[in-house]
Amino acid sequence: MVNLLGLGGAGAPQWITWLMLAADLGVLGLLAALLFRPPAVSIEKATSLRRTEIQSLQHLVQIIQRGQTSGEVYRILLESAVQTVQADAAWLDLAPDHTEAETPNATQYVNLAPGQADELRKLLNLHNLPEGEFITNDLNLRAGFEGLPQKFRSLLQLPLRGMHFTYGMLHLLKVEPHTFVTEDLSVLQTFTSQAVLSIENLELVRTSLANQRTQEELKIASQVQDSLIPKNLPTDNWFDISSHSLAAKEVGGDFYDFLHLPGRRLAVIIGDVSGKGVTAAFHMAQMKGIFHSLMQENPLAKNERDKFPVPSKFMAQANTALIHCLEKSSFITSSLYIIDYEQGGFVFARAGHCHTLYYHALREEVFYFESQGLGLGIIRNESYEKHIKNQFYDYSPGDVMVIYTDGIVEARGGTGTDEYGEDRLKLRLEESYFQEADDIKNFILEDLNAFTQGFPIHDDQTLLVIKFKSAQPPPLA
Repeated sequence: MVNLLGLGGAGAPQWITWLMLAADLGVLGLLAALLFRPPAVSIEKATSLRRTEIQSLQHLVQIIQRGQTSGEVYRILLESAVQTVQADAAWLDLAPDHTEAETPNATQYVNLAPGQADELRKLLNLHNLPEGEFITNDLNLRAGFEGLPQKFRSLLQLPLRGMHFTYGMLHLLKVEPHTFVTEDLSVLQTFTSQAVLSIENLELVRTSLANQRTQEELKIASQVQDSLIPKNLPTDNWFDISSHSLAAKEVGGDFYDFLHLPGRRLAVIIGDVSGKGVTAAFHMAQMKGIFHSLMQENPLAKNERDKFPVPSKFMAQANTALIHCLEKSSFITSSLYIIDYEQGGFVFARAGHCHTLYYHALREEVFYFESQGLGLGIIRNESYEKHIKNQFYDYSPGDVMVIYTDGIVEARGGTGTDEYGEDRLKLRLEESYFQEADDIKNFILEDLNAFTQGFPIHDDQTLLVIKFKSAQPPPLA
């Protein structure tokens, strides 16, 4: 069978092939109806009419075959319908929900002034007319029309119905009364069904192409975001680091990064942008840029301590920077740690982020740091700095720090509403603290995956495990 629509072909998705087959069958069915229906008029006139009808249908199919817009399909449908039943005038009202940029006019006319259609439409709307398709063979005899001068006496009304929507209403007019026959309605029903199928087909193809473009854009965004995730983790004689990151969608809003600072110090940042998708990924990239920009040495600093901002100062400066580019409905949670492993301590500030889980080797205790702090972008003025505090801590050899985003503790499993939770995460660290950082991370993730088995990931997941080595190098002389 020849594909009359010409939209399939090698490489076309299967659903498009089936649509093409359905469309082709619809065309053949209409051709059969036109060729084999018994003539209501003379053989010669019937032959001429059928030739006109078939040509009209071929014209419509050719428009679709050239891949034109639904606006042109509507126009050709209206013109072809007029030719098919030899109407004197017509108009087509399109449903507002299905009027697009390519179909700018909600109403199209043939041999009819808009004012004339408006008057007829008002009169028709005032009276209880049959729903859907019907024929009025003499408007002068219809209630509400008596005594009114009518240029057109016959009216045929036909809705454009799809599988799920009604796209519009076709009105055909003739000057003389009793000039539409039931056969006209039957042919036009098949005719409009083919047009609606074509319009829906074009819409599905357009949607498919748009989805393909979106997927390509998301793929590029995912590749860009992946390039922003550190691949080479910091290595040193003082600590081990292991990381895990998994986005709920093609791109996500979680981020983490590392930056070596002078004096054997390491800055570690982790964060979570509210929302998901491309917008969250964009703000994630912004936050990474802010981190690298603000954590540079200040040449104007009067002393060594002020050359790099402490975590609370960094958060205040980051909040100021984000005010100009973060939507009012968005915010970012984050934690920044500056580890001075030569001095055996670290300082951190928490901007509304998840509490840090910690194992203290000397006390053999696992606990959460209960630090205070407010997310970035929630307060957008200078008073934000009052809501962020530094916390100092001296670590011991063998200590373990577990840093994560809420996609870990809020992961769902069990009945589907149960959350993994902080308590379960704490138990896993109590059971694995003696292992290497990579083994601790894998132990937690195996338990997390067992808990969430059968449930989709609903939020980005990031997990960092930092273990201070049991044998610390001696300090530099």
